[in-house]
Amino acid sequence: MAIRRVFLAVLLPYCIIAFPTGPPVNRTVCTSMSPSGHPSNTATGPAPYIIVVSNDTYTAGQPIQVTVRANPGVTFAGFFVQARNQSDSALGTFSNVPQGSQVLACTSAAGAWSHNNKNAKTEITATWMPPSDDLGSIAFQATIVKGPESVYWEGVRSQPLSYVYSATPSLGMYMAGLCLGIWGFSKRMFGENFVYNLQTVQTPWFFMKTVG
Repeated sequence: MAIRRVFLAVLLPYCIIAFPTGPPVNRTVCTSMSPSGHPSNTATGPAPYIIVVSNDTYTAGQPIQVTVRANPGVTFAGFFVQARNQSDSALGTFSNVPQGSQVLACTSAAGAWSHNNKNAKTEITATWMPPSDDLGSIAFQATIVKGPESVYWEGVRSQPLSYVYSATPSLGMYMAGLCLGIWGFSKRMFGENFVYNLQTVQTPWFFMKTVG
């Protein structure tokens, strides 16, 4: 009996703390997003938290600001966020994380974002960089711990974001603009005596002809 009391006295504080510096990075946590080492969940009702995003679309190379925000009068101690598509695959990377949080290497380097202390928070924001490919509709999904560790909500989701192709001009568009610029400059320099003859495209592919 005495040994059992000593055993509980040593382990109980660790069970109560339940990873105050962030969730452990393992396959189970990264896949299910369920808290590890927490007591049975006693949370009731809808989550008093929302995930706010800076845009309702995502484009390769264009960062998105992601905010975990508590309802007025509510705080949270811990959180774990990933971006997931309709196949439930985590994607993209997080950066510019503020004090009190960290990136985690789950499915990819910096593929998840979480707390690194158990201080009470009302909101926190980080930057998410989308992948280079169209992976369909995505949403940010979070597990948020109110504190104590037995009060948490899973599956807190942002609005969905759809993919939009980048409007970055292609090489062909640049070349077309260059050709038009050369044509306009030449016409201003030489007036109507400058003839741009598409039927005699050679190398070089434009020539000047002086009308006698």
